[in-house]
Amino acid sequence: MKLRAFFHVSSRIARMLLLMGTLLVSGLYLLGAYSGYIAPKTWILPSFLGLFFPALLVTYVLVTLFWLVAWDKRRLLLVGIVWLISLPQLLIYFPISHEEKVLGNEDESLRILSYNVCAFGFKPHTKTSPNAILQYIKSSGADLVCLQEAMLNQNPWAGVVSKTLRGYLSQDYPYIEVHRVNRGGSTLALLSKYPITEAKEIPLPSWVNGAVAYKILIRGEEVLVINVHLESFHLRRADGEDYLRLASRGQALRLKDALDTKLAPTFQAHGVQANIIHQLIQSYGTERVIVCGDFNDTPLSYTRRKIGEGLKDAFVERGNGFGFTFNTRPFIVRIDHILYGSAFRALSCEVDKTASESDHHPIEAVLSLPSSTQE
Repeated sequence: MKLRAFFHVSSRIARMLLLMGTLLVSGLYLLGAYSGYIAPKTWILPSFLGLFFPALLVTYVLVTLFWLVAWDKRRLLLVGIVWLISLPQLLIYFPISHEEKVLGNEDESLRILSYNVCAFGFKPHTKTSPNAILQYIKSSGADLVCLQEAMLNQNPWAGVVSKTLRGYLSQDYPYIEVHRVNRGGSTLALLSKYPITEAKEIPLPSWVNGAVAYKILIRGEEVLVINVHLESFHLRRADGEDYLRLASRGQALRLKDALDTKLAPTFQAHGVQANIIHQLIQSYGTERVIVCGDFNDTPLSYTRRKIGEGLKDAFVERGNGFGFTFNTRPFIVRIDHILYGSAFRALSCEVDKTASESDHHPIEAVLSLPSSTQE
């Protein structure tokens, strides 16, 4: 009898511990899913959970499978409620577009390409050996091309120079603006088939990154286009390997210190930068606005949500799948985004994973022009 009572108590304790574990994982999972609603300066933990959301997602799938095998209806009800609560965020992270891609009339659409070109692959451009990224841009057919890390070299044999860029692309893009932001930091460029009437750097606190706002006349209507390259995490492959090694060894405190040192300051910077860009957009009005570039933050982040208030995300609306744009293992995430105002409608949006000359894949969206510009 005593032995039976012991196993009965042990079983109850085990089930209680499993329930507590499920509640803990559920809380962390939901906190990661809705991390974009908590500013990093208020609480930094959600930003970390949002960045590592794929790991949380896999963990929660395993928790769900466990309770399915155990066939505990009460626990499954809890798990099911959590899945329902997180569904809107899952469809942001992994959108599913049910409609077929509709390109529409080319005269009534606007094709936008955003591409972090990583200094054009650090390769020169000559007639006999053309630069693959320049060739890609030229053949894209995009009306607006927003480039990040578009560093132009001084030596034509060491990389792409300004004269080469303009000479090769000016026939397709008569309006070209190149800015080195934050006094010689990262280079942002806009190539446009439409007149650029104004181009100003947005003052963002950053070491080398930044953003530029352009006013463009598209069919007689002014559109505000913002090209962003927000604060980088400066993560290397070796950093990711170190984090995975610490995690596999269960060295939680050392892992926490390593992540805090490298990531926390960048999350804080993103919050400040996102608020500044958000205020600019709100003061201009969200109707005729397009924001694109390297946000250096995920679809669930405070950065993307804050900048995107009043806007829509082209990939969320018309894309499919994860749409990863940064392709350096183990950091494979979607950090390049195209957002647009209510005057537009997304017809299609894709990440081109065949373009491999940079550490980013380009993202392209086709937007319908506002009805007033088609008259």
